Order: sequence, then C-alpha cells, then structure tokens
Amino acid sequence: MQGNSYAERLTVKSPDGHTAEIEADGTFIEMGLVPNSNMVRDLVELDESGHIKVDCLSCTSQPGIFAAGDVTDIFAEQVLIAVGEGAKAALSAYDYLLHLL
Repeated sequence: MQGNSYAERLTVKSPDGHTAEIEADGTFIEMGLVPNSNMVRDLVELDESGHIKVDCLSCTSQPGIFAAGDVTDIFAEQVLIAVGEGAKAALSAYDYLLHLL
C-alpha cells in the first residue's frame, strides 16, 4: 500500500510476476482464514478446506456434536452471523439433550 495517512494506491503482483498499480480511495484487506478444526477432524466431516460441515440446525455429521462460527462451512464469516449461528447451535444442543431424557 502507498499513501499518507491512508492507502491511496496498491501495487499488486500476479503469479507470473506482472505488477500493476491501482488507485484507491479506500482499501479492505481480507486475510485468508484457516479454520481451527484439527481437534475434531477424526470426529466430524470436514470440507476440502477444513471447515466443519453443518446442516441448517448446526448439527455435524456426528450426533450430539454441534458447531458454529467461522470454523463451519456456513456462508459469510462475519461476527454477527457467527453469534446467530452460536445461538442456533446452543438451541439445537438443548433440543438434542431433551430428547435423551
């Protein structure tokens, strides 16, 4: 990034080594996120990038194990979505436990 108190230009480089400058009034940088799912990799089904696969009720492939947030394969890794997904997972776990009684 180039500029004074904020990014005014970006210099980008392609895989083949070509560089280009892009003028910008603002810049958003998204870092690649690696899901921290190693502790459950042998318990539940993961997708090709390591995210835990969940259904619409936050259930994983293993009954009684629920997941929510950026570690799952849900659309959009956003704080507000993760909070809602966490509440849904908690309600699903509660419902699961009620049926065990």
